[in-house]
Amino acid sequence: MNRNQKKFEEIKKILIEKLGDRAEYLKDEDGTESLALKNSEFWISTTFGELIVGYGSHHTHFSEEFGNLDDGIVQAFDLLTNRVKTTNCLKGNTVFKTIVEIEYPDATLVNIGSSGLVLFPFWKKTKLKVKYDEKILKKKEIEDQVNSILEN
Repeated sequence: MNRNQKKFEEIKKILIEKLGDRAEYLKDEDGTESLALKNSEFWISTTFGELIVGYGSHHTHFSEEFGNLDDGIVQAFDLLTNRVKTTNCLKGNTVFKTIVEIEYPDATLVNIGSSGLVLFPFWKKTKLKVKYDEKILKKKEIEDQVNSILEN
């Protein structure tokens, strides 16, 4: 078991302990493991030496090879312990760009990624649809466990 799989297992354990049946775990035939939360856009998976942290269709790959595995762990818990702002940019009824941001307690927004379409009806008026998802866990409830994951 490589380090990203170990970290995934530790995160999975915390989420199942804290969220119970709301956490849905799956293991595919190829060994890919994933955990999603019911009624949430949050998900996390491990495959091919990477830890993947996702929110909706946006996701980021983290690994020891990339030198950012701990950043992925922090991002996963930041998504769970802070409000998340999702901005959909529409042209007509087509979402052509989605921006996902974490809103920290001091009201700072950190963009964790955006995705978009190459082809869309560019001639139509742009509308923004903003959605806020409330935090899922309280930081104080899991702070010691998260620090333990990061230290090992």
